[in-house]
Amino acid sequence: MLNNINKSIPIFTLTFVSVLLLFNRPFVGIYIFGIRLGELIIAGSLFLAIFIPAIFLFSKTLKIKKEYRFLTIIYGVIGIFFLASILYHQTSILSTYTYKTSSYVWTIGYFYFSLIVFNNFQKLENYKHYFLPVFMVLPFIHYIFSTGYFPNFIIDFFNSYSDKFEFTKASDIMLSLVIANLLNFKYVSNKIFRFSYFGFSVSLLLPLLLFMSRGSFVSGVIFYVFSLYYFRKYFFKNLKVLILLFIISSISFIVSLYNVSDIDFSFNWGNEPPPSVIETVEEVSKKKETRKAFLSLYIQDGRLMSKDNTTNWRLDIWQDVFEDLNNKNLIIYGYGHNEIIPVMTDPSAPGRLGRDGLNENVHNFFINILARGGLFQFIAFSAFYICLLQISKRKFGNYGIFLFMIPILFNSTLDMSMEGVQYPVVYYIFLGFLLSTEDKSNLINYED
Repeated sequence: MLNNINKSIPIFTLTFVSVLLLFNRPFVGIYIFGIRLGELIIAGSLFLAIFIPAIFLFSKTLKIKKEYRFLTIIYGVIGIFFLASILYHQTSILSTYTYKTSSYVWTIGYFYFSLIVFNNFQKLENYKHYFLPVFMVLPFIHYIFSTGYFPNFIIDFFNSYSDKFEFTKASDIMLSLVIANLLNFKYVSNKIFRFSYFGFSVSLLLPLLLFMSRGSFVSGVIFYVFSLYYFRKYFFKNLKVLILLFIISSISFIVSLYNVSDIDFSFNWGNEPPPSVIETVEEVSKKKETRKAFLSLYIQDGRLMSKDNTTNWRLDIWQDVFEDLNNKNLIIYGYGHNEIIPVMTDPSAPGRLGRDGLNENVHNFFINILARGGLFQFIAFSAFYICLLQISKRKFGNYGIFLFMIPILFNSTLDMSMEGVQYPVVYYIFLGFLLSTEDKSNLINYED
């Protein structure tokens, strides 16, 4: 019976992650006995963050504890800095707001949970035939749902049983795309199918991401370029596969671009020529002012500015955080977890709380860490991620984990995604999955 339980937990975890990736924010807003699922997930992360790292440090039977020992010590230091902030700011440990604003600390607990759950998952290799198709179809479901075909019965369900319904954000779509392709790289042995899926899926969703969010679009491009780099040796030996990849990518990109651009490409019987692909790209990018955001930075009065309103709004917040922390001598301890970050309610800069007045996020994962936990906690988080890279290098002989971490973390520097529930939980679970479910040779099948 214990063996069946050990088999069931990984399957349940993967099923749970797939549902999180599919329904995102509305799913974590479902009420269970008057409590939102997202609140239960964060409460669970708090439990995991306290007890599982202790098991890694003190257990004599856990085989994977040695290679993660130093990482766990660093995580303990992060927790100590949280406690120091609690004491310094006299924060109530009974307030739910304290744990809401410090969720970026506790969600790492799911990383440790994943390390244990998937430690021997290679013994359940046959199950990949069940979960792999589910994850690989998710990006296409998101594409269909996000281009005007979201089923009404799903909307009605979440309106009835969740605290809110909202369409899937670009960051969550990008996350599902990256995970689907990493599983594709990891488990699909047929090279033609592997790279056809990669080229088709990424190129299909990039125009949609461009239309929805600049940050998620750039993250998708980063993933595409990094993937080409990591498979470069294979492509140099198999130029036909590389050519096929670019053909599939070009076709799917153009078709998707036309689909999301709302441009009429019906037969033109007049003299006016149809719009070219370049013109279509320009039109879609203008809607999000992508080039303007990245190429219009300038310095004025000692501050970094942008002609793009959204980019300038974020730059203004980030720089105000630095200046305000410095002026109040809070660089070391941060603002703590008692209240909204003060610059978000600055009367001289109205509108930072959003149209509904509920936005508390600075839209940057790392600046949020600095603002809440202070400089030392920020340094500890940086050390945590550096240590993860070193573990990956020692285990697999490469920095392949970059392929997952960089696009996801880059997106979080332009978005509030890591301050939510589903995004960091899925990120940390899959991070643990990648580090646990491969033999000692490769993290991902880069070379064959």
